[in-house]
Amino acid sequence: MSKKEDIIITALRLFNSDSYNSVGVDRIISKSGVAKMTFYKYFPSKEKLIEECLLQHNTDLQTSLNAALAECDPTNHLEQIRAIFKWYDSWFHSEDFNGCMFQKALAEVIKIYPSILKPATQYKVWLTALIQNLLSNLDIPNPTHLATLIVSILDGMTIQAHINKNSVQIDEYWSRVEHLINFEKTIA
Repeated sequence: MSKKEDIIITALRLFNSDSYNSVGVDRIISKSGVAKMTFYKYFPSKEKLIEECLLQHNTDLQTSLNAALAECDPTNHLEQIRAIFKWYDSWFHSEDFNGCMFQKALAEVIKIYPSILKPATQYKVWLTALIQNLLSNLDIPNPTHLATLIVSILDGMTIQAHINKNSVQIDEYWSRVEHLINFEKTIA
């Protein structure tokens, strides 16, 4: 693993467990075991580090979610959407779940570091397109609106799980989303 990757992994862990505002560059340097010059060689500012961390986090989430979807029957698009909900439930109950790092970045540092907007929203854009494609394959007439609604539900579940991970009843959420999907199919 490169020193740059060490820094990103360390920063991701610290930003996830604490906050973007409370974690300083010196702490990241200390915890990653790199020299200050090495840190600044790769990251001339905390803003640049946060951008890189969000891009890496996006890649990690997409890889993990795609792996979960790969276990589904590729012709069963409803099962694939349900697998997304199951993946979120597993994430909520993972040891390192501390809420959404993208939501946290937008809430904490967007005014200080406006350049993080794009990397902080890329995952949501990707997830919306993924769900929209699955809905299209289910012959939903206007999949964009429903995909956006489903992503909003997932965002809300994430916020709720951050407050109390045991309060998210994934089967109840999925039942309602499945009902919405089936309703949309009937008006096609």
